[in-house]
Amino acid sequence: MGRHGGLTAWDLALAAVATTLLVAEAVAEDPGSPVPVLLAGAMGACLATRRRFPFASYLVSSAGLLLLAGFFYDAGFYPFPNALSLYAVGAHATRRRSVVGLVVGLGGVAWYWALVPSVGIPWLPGLIVAGWALAWVAGQAERGRRRAAADVVHRAREAEERREVERAAAVARERTRLAHEVHDIVGHALNVMVLQAGAARRMLDLDRAASADALATVEAVGRDALGELDGALGALDGPALRRPARGPDDLDELAARFTGAGVPVTVQVAGTPRPLPTDVGIALYRAAQEALTNVAKHAPGVGAQVDLRYDDDAVRLRVTDRAPAAAPPDPSGRGLVGIRTRMAALGGTAEAGPDPHGGWTVRCTVPMAPASS
Repeated sequence: MGRHGGLTAWDLALAAVATTLLVAEAVAEDPGSPVPVLLAGAMGACLATRRRFPFASYLVSSAGLLLLAGFFYDAGFYPFPNALSLYAVGAHATRRRSVVGLVVGLGGVAWYWALVPSVGIPWLPGLIVAGWALAWVAGQAERGRRRAAADVVHRAREAEERREVERAAAVARERTRLAHEVHDIVGHALNVMVLQAGAARRMLDLDRAASADALATVEAVGRDALGELDGALGALDGPALRRPARGPDDLDELAARFTGAGVPVTVQVAGTPRPLPTDVGIALYRAAQEALTNVAKHAPGVGAQVDLRYDDDAVRLRVTDRAPAAAPPDPSGRGLVGIRTRMAALGGTAEAGPDPHGGWTVRCTVPMAPASS
């Protein structure tokens, strides 16, 4: 408590100068005793420890001052080191000891004037008391300045720590987003390619033209998937290298791709289309892509309907297959989990389950601010 580092060169220099002056004064007074020299030396030495042991140093300094004034000679240099020690009490001691030091200081000054002969200047004692009080107040001001500076450093450190946490969270979110993006791209492409490759194999000896068309679709889907992967992974090198993001405008192309792979898909848009934020557009496109991929996997050859509706307060996507008996995908699979995660990140919802009219339906809703008129 009340300790503030070790001795500095400034502390030692100040103590050496003060000790030299005080001891020289004590020798010059020639009181016929070595005690004043020892007291003067102790008062000077206390300045070296005034920051590390402020309260104890001030008590020793005050005792030396009162002993010199009461038994040997009146004020010369020795009041000044005492005032510096009281400043150190205000600046470095604990709050309780600082208040006690002020009481001791003002009481000691009053006692000092009771001990020394009258100097014939009525206002001088009051001036000295005010000077000691100001020394303590100045120490308190220094204490407040240091505390404010420490608070600034502490807040800056906390802010930097928060920024580090936010950066780590942003990296984790980007990794999750990229993982979902890659899963959607690769999963969709592989499912379409497997379907087309199987069709090409079955028709190889029956209809070479149809086989060639199926293999061309495999090639086109693979090339497109590579392009999308390049765009997704381009985020690691900076936005400038990313390809235009997918969105609702690409749903017709997506439907055509599945239709060409043997899963007839129709797209219907209701409401008044309007520009959507990039993340919303990507989320809706990937949700439709994942839902259609599930149709291709679990109900191959069955048609599907994609409905996109623009309402005033939300954008709604519904993907329904027409299978007479729904073969539900694994609800814990990455695809459906990815859809729910994307929608939740946008404050929306995603549901998947049997449709009352038959088949399986995926419903997604993303809340939006009302369109400006």
